[in-house]
Amino acid sequence: MSHYIIQKVLFSNGERLPMLIDSQSGIPEYWVTLFSITQYRSKSSATNTIEQILRQLMLLNIFLDNETIDLDERIFQGKLLHLHEIENLCDLCKLYVKDITPTPKKTSLPKVPKLASLEKFRSSPSHKPINTVSSDTTGNRIRTIKDFLLWRADIHFTQLNENDSVFNILNESKKILQTNMTSRIPKSSHGSQVNAPEGLSQEEITLLFETINRHSETNPWKNIFTKIRNELLILWLYQFGVRKGELLSLKISDINFQTKTFDLVRRADDSNDSRINQPVLKTRERRIAIPQKILELTRDYIINHRTLLPHAKKHEFLFVASKSGLAMSLDTVNKIFTKLKETYPNTFTRLSPHIFRHTWNDNFSSIVEKRDISESEEKKIRSYLMGWSETSNSAATYTKRHTRQKANEILLDMGNQSLNNEDIT
Repeated sequence: MSHYIIQKVLFSNGERLPMLIDSQSGIPEYWVTLFSITQYRSKSSATNTIEQILRQLMLLNIFLDNETIDLDERIFQGKLLHLHEIENLCDLCKLYVKDITPTPKKTSLPKVPKLASLEKFRSSPSHKPINTVSSDTTGNRIRTIKDFLLWRADIHFTQLNENDSVFNILNESKKILQTNMTSRIPKSSHGSQVNAPEGLSQEEITLLFETINRHSETNPWKNIFTKIRNELLILWLYQFGVRKGELLSLKISDINFQTKTFDLVRRADDSNDSRINQPVLKTRERRIAIPQKILELTRDYIINHRTLLPHAKKHEFLFVASKSGLAMSLDTVNKIFTKLKETYPNTFTRLSPHIFRHTWNDNFSSIVEKRDISESEEKKIRSYLMGWSETSNSAATYTKRHTRQKANEILLDMGNQSLNNEDIT
């Protein structure tokens, strides 16, 4: 495990500031902290965005430790990374952090061997096959690390005279790094029809709702409140395709039982939210209609179950922890789905809070197909309900599976007609 951790500082005004900490010293990484504050926090970037940047730069720190590279000394000499180091670093960006074995920062330890290339690692008979992250994740990591290293070089430039030999060496090193890291950024997978996001199958949906039914004998939870809350939470995810953070940020006052609607509202750095990892609205604010059945289940949950918990009356968040009544955490939602996957390990392998977003879009595509709705109008409606801007390409991303499915159905029909032809033997 890496000795780098990310901790959030909660200020009195509700702002959360993530920081990359060296757990061995307990001190924040100076340059990484300065980079995140000057390049992101100062531009009002979301907390989750800053945290993601820190996770990407954590990889760079692990790499520098494993390669025993003193970046400060390198920059002082007018150097950044050599070509073989750039290659190794970009290979590292393809790995899951849990699969990377970092070297502890102890001067008494011998120098660690340099990282082999990913291709050599894979081909070595002494290593098991390893998983890699998506091309989009790899690309984001390489871009962030590249930007950070170039930023470090630019800062040092301000201390040099153009006639200084180090100035020219560093300038050349900067060009080499920018060119070679940029060339190693993989193409985005968004254009792939093969990897278009898929929702749950009808069989998976049927089994899921049979399992989470509060009266089901196969329901994995024992506590009655937990059963009722989890059933309602999954119903909301399935019906509206909202992100888990959006759902956990929902307050009772956001629900209008008269008009049968609810509002998704941005509340970044809400001082009334005591959760360090604050669930927030990632997309646009919007008002959405609620079906009568879900409205009734929600009202029953609020009046007859939520109010019985000790701390539930002290805040307005709809979904709460089972015993305390405090606002429900993102980790608790993840544990719900871990429990379901453990209950049905062979069926719910893909189950997660986010897969309901794909499932919702599959359902939406099926309904739109039965109605006389133009492609442009479909995109507008889908984008509004998902919280995207009308110019966003996200709508197209979520319809790829449906397009592929319909294309294959037509192809099979064509094949069946041909095979039924009397001239074919």
